[in-house]
Amino acid sequence: MNIQERVLCAPAGTDSKEADDPSGLYGPGPSVALEALGVRRTINWGKRWQTGTAAYWIATTDFSRIDGHLDKTGRHRLGSSLREEVAACVLGGFGMPFELGLAAFHAVRERGLLSEGHSVRGGEIEKILRRPLTVFGTTRKYRFPSQRADRLTRCLAFLDDGNLPSEPLQVRDWLLQAPGIGPKTASWIVRNHFDSDDVAILDIHVIRAGAAAGVFDPGWGVARNYLIMEAFFLEWARRGGVRASDLDATIWSEQATTSRLRHRF
Repeated sequence: MNIQERVLCAPAGTDSKEADDPSGLYGPGPSVALEALGVRRTINWGKRWQTGTAAYWIATTDFSRIDGHLDKTGRHRLGSSLREEVAACVLGGFGMPFELGLAAFHAVRERGLLSEGHSVRGGEIEKILRRPLTVFGTTRKYRFPSQRADRLTRCLAFLDDGNLPSEPLQVRDWLLQAPGIGPKTASWIVRNHFDSDDVAILDIHVIRAGAAAGVFDPGWGVARNYLIMEAFFLEWARRGGVRASDLDATIWSEQATTSRLRHRF
């Protein structure tokens, strides 16, 4: 039987390698039981070359680490202080392209508004956010300047008035009391500032990848199930032998790049 015949005879959903592979080399990967917070899920772990499987994302993270992309100390940090990290994550949160949020953060920081001891006055941040921002050599407008400026101003006031806890998870819980900061943003701040592997940033890219890999139950949503989804994400990283912060960053980077290319073409 030639190659064309083997392809035509291959069962639906397989390629020619699977059809001609009695050893199972290209078939489904092993079943792996993940358990967190008293909940148990058995998933098809897959194989590292099978795009989108749990094994694939672990292997991709491992490759990024070996390639040197994930070896730098403080590699996830955007700011040099917690105050700056809060600003970067609030300005680059939900609905904001990462590059645009980062450009806004740099513009606010360059004006000295994030310096320790500086008390932000009403309208200071909004004036900066309403000015054109340079992103990759082009001029763009920041989205929701009034809303984000007000949120950041109130968050900075919260930081000035509060007593910062010492442990990363305590800081995450404390930040949830700040105006406009939810679990994802609080986790993002803590992951970046403390280089922590005790939290997960469940943005749309990570959620889609986790659901496609079977790690997340398709009925889960971050509004009601953030903690259980976070626990399973952390268990996924642990079983794969990679840092949760690196797995998170790897998924985000690859998925975000794919999304940009899809929209471009």
